[in-house]
Amino acid sequence: MTVEEDQAQETGESVALICATLRRPTWESPDLDCAVFTGDNASPQSLTSRALDRFGVKLLHPRQALCKFTPQFYFDTSGHTITYSLARIFGCKVTCYTNYTTISLDMVSLVFSSTAQCPIMMLQLLSGFKPQLEAFAHAVGILYQDMPRPKLQFVGSCWNKQDEERLQKPKDRCWELNLDNFVEFHRDVMYRDVVQLLGGPVAGLHSMIDEHFRISVVEHMASGVIPIAHNSAGPKMDIVLDEGGRQTGFLASNKEEYEAILQVIKMPEAERLAIDAAARKRAQRF
Repeated sequence: MTVEEDQAQETGESVALICATLRRPTWESPDLDCAVFTGDNASPQSLTSRALDRFGVKLLHPRQALCKFTPQFYFDTSGHTITYSLARIFGCKVTCYTNYTTISLDMVSLVFSSTAQCPIMMLQLLSGFKPQLEAFAHAVGILYQDMPRPKLQFVGSCWNKQDEERLQKPKDRCWELNLDNFVEFHRDVMYRDVVQLLGGPVAGLHSMIDEHFRISVVEHMASGVIPIAHNSAGPKMDIVLDEGGRQTGFLASNKEEYEAILQVIKMPEAERLAIDAAARKRAQRF
């Protein structure tokens, strides 16, 4: 990957929120102009391609400055607050997502109980899959022989060599649990492929700890895929909650609780469809 490609990928990820915001309006109004303003060295062509491939949003006229194209609404996803006043001067209505990082006591204890110099996310990536894999292996082992064999699909991105090394750990664990024939890894997939993958599963696993918001859980719910999410932060407080008195998914934090996998697999279709309907309705909130 070249330096420009790497910067384009990073910028592409930073516009994920705005692309998700604009996806529905661009479907309803195909003639809506969308422009991306960036200070990175990524070319307009690479940004346009990235937005279309990864998020399904077509940026019609990539520009490079507010003076060349002044939008009615200016959405910021990068946290560059200095641009807000500039956009207001040009007459734009500014919308931004400001995330104030919160370090809780359980996060601090997680770091000290593992490796003090290791970032929290890295610790979660090394361990956030162990209970899910073990629960899935247990489900495979006790299902009746005449039942369809389940398949676990990992979908995500690798940004660098360190990510690739971390990805190898769940692959090795699958081999240790004799799950090679039941697990697939889909790496760096495009948006159209994600949509296709979301059309098949009955359940979606989420393993990251203490995430304020997790768009993948909402995407599972909106696609009729029953979420089995980590019992913390956003999924616990805001997302996987009852809707109209009906269950929308499962919350788990250990192997025993992640064995909800087996419960979903063996669930009667009518019950599963009822949860799907409630989850789809709740996903509309986001």
